[in-house]
Amino acid sequence: MKDQKETMVITAVVNKANIAELPSYLEQIQPIFAKNGAKPIGRYKTKQNLTGTDSPEIISIFEFDNTDTINTMVQSEEFTGLSNLRARVFSKLNMMICAS
Repeated sequence: MKDQKETMVITAVVNKANIAELPSYLEQIQPIFAKNGAKPIGRYKTKQNLTGTDSPEIISIFEFDNTDTINTMVQSEEFTGLSNLRARVFSKLNMMICAS
């Protein structure tokens, strides 16, 4: 039986006051995801919000080998070392492990 892959979904609202720092954050976070075997499934920018409020502007979906890999990554020194930059760049950030 093949191991079940895990899906991580990220939704974010960019802090407009610090939008200039977004490219730096993405440049630093992408290698961390790659090092942990993340396979990009899709990256989306919200084009039009149809209902609700506080709609995410960015949605990213990644596939990982397992939940432990995701949890280890987000608890790693490399990932947590970007916490201050992440807090400046995003006014809202949600990271979820999702099941289909």
